[in-house]
Amino acid sequence: MRAIVTRGRRWRRPEPPTPADLVTGFRGLLVLACAALVPAVDAGGGGARGWWLVGLAMLAWVLDGVDGYVARRTSTVSERGALLDSGVDGTLVLVMSLAVAGVAPWSLVGGLLWPVFVLVQVWRPAWRRTLPHRRWRKVAGGTLTGTLVIGAAPFWPEVAVQVAVGLAVALVVWSFAQDVAWLERMSKVCPETR
Repeated sequence: MRAIVTRGRRWRRPEPPTPADLVTGFRGLLVLACAALVPAVDAGGGGARGWWLVGLAMLAWVLDGVDGYVARRTSTVSERGALLDSGVDGTLVLVMSLAVAGVAPWSLVGGLLWPVFVLVQVWRPAWRRTLPHRRWRKVAGGTLTGTLVIGAAPFWPEVAVQVAVGLAVALVVWSFAQDVAWLERMSKVCPETR
């Protein structure tokens, strides 16, 4: 009987969503709509560059700054919210990398970085540490997202999209490499993970 009581104390009701979580959830719905549009726009071949896709993705990208602002203003900043936000960000990048892959196939490198990073955490516990705040990480991620979103607009010449996406992918790969190097260094200095 004591085990049942102890277990009951550990179980907690899920916390209700915060206002920032609702903004992030709305962004997630926009990303899902983008994901549904990619194959529809790409039906003609040559990539999924279309105005509806760009409009929805642009709104999801712009709202990325709003959820953090709302969390800070309402004093509801949480690790759960940060994880939800990074998941929506990573999914948006993946979807938009698929959208421009017909023009710039290397966009998939940028799109797959976040899911691969999350998968590696299963086998490499050292990568589960909370990364220190780095403004440069946000700049690199925002640059890649914006480049993919804007590059999906159908009026850009393919060469311009290829060069811009190539530079943005290189920037975010460099940022990821810095984070992985830090995680590996910390695993040697302090082997225990959070």
